Amino acid sequence: MGGALGAGSLLGVLGVGTDRAAAACDRPDEVIHLDYDDYDSWDDIYRLSNGDSETLDLVTDPVYSENTALQLQVREGNHWGASTHYDFEDGLFELTGRVRFGLDTGWGMAGRYPANCRLWNCAMALGEGSAGGGMPTGSNGWSNRMYITNRDSDPEGPFYLLSHTYHLDQNQDHDFIMDGEEYASGQPEIVPGNWYEFKYYVCVNTITNGVANPDGIVRYWLDDELVYERTNFRFTEDHDNNIIDSNGPAGHYGGRYEAPENLYAYYDDHSMALNGRLEFDPC
Repeated sequence: MGGALGAGSLLGVLGVGTDRAAAACDRPDEVIHLDYDDYDSWDDIYRLSNGDSETLDLVTDPVYSENTALQLQVREGNHWGASTHYDFEDGLFELTGRVRFGLDTGWGMAGRYPANCRLWNCAMALGEGSAGGGMPTGSNGWSNRMYITNRDSDPEGPFYLLSHTYHLDQNQDHDFIMDGEEYASGQPEIVPGNWYEFKYYVCVNTITNGVANPDGIVRYWLDDELVYERTNFRFTEDHDNNIIDSNGPAGHYGGRYEAPENLYAYYDDHSMALNGRLEFDPC
C-alpha cells in the first residue's frame, strides 16, 4: 500500500519518543471493523452533524456482505442527505479507512454539468474551517471528502470520483480523478448498481516552528488500485487540537444546486486503522 511516504510523515509528526519499530511497519494503534449486522440503528454507529436523520436507514437489500447495509438518501430538490461521523476519542495523526459503496441502479445526475455529490467524509478536524465555505486557519478545522461527479459523463453514468479538501492554502479545493489531472492515476468509472471497495489514507502535515509544512498526504484506492495521491497538503498548525477527529458516510448534492431526483447510496464493511495501516508487515 502506497510505499514509504506515509511512514515517513508519521515519524516526522510524532518525533522524539516515537516507537519507531512499530511506525516503520505501519502497525496501527487499533483496527476497527464495523459490522452493520451488529446494530439495531445507524445512530448506534455514527453521529449526525448535518442533514436529515430520516434519510439514513439500515436495510437488508442491497447488501455487499452478510445481512445488513447502510442506506443514505438524498431527496429530490434537496442538498442533504446527511453528514455523519464516527468520532475518535483522541485525535489521530493518520487514518486508513476502507468501505464498500454502491449507487442505486436509478442514480442520475441530469440538469447541471458538472454536478458533484459527496459520498464520504474521509478525514475531518471539526471546526468552522472544515466545511460550509469556511477558511482553515491552521487551528479551526479542515477536511477531506470523496465525491462523485458527472463531469464528462452521461446523466445516467458512469460517473467519476472527486477529492475535495479544505486546507490552509485553499478551501474548496477540487481534484478530479480523471485522465490528465495532476494527482490522478487514470479515470476509474462508477457505474450505478455496482459495489466498489473504496480505501483512503490521510496523514496530517508536520509542523516546524509553529508553521505547517506542505507534506500532508491523501491517497485513494478503488478496488485495490491507487487512483489518487497528493502529498503537499498543509492541514494544521496545531497537533494538539486540530488533527483527525472523525470520518463516515455522507450525502450532499451540489453547492447551490439540488438533486434532480431521489438518490440512494449504500455502504457496507467500514473498517479503520488508527495511526497506521489496515495491512502491515510484522515487526
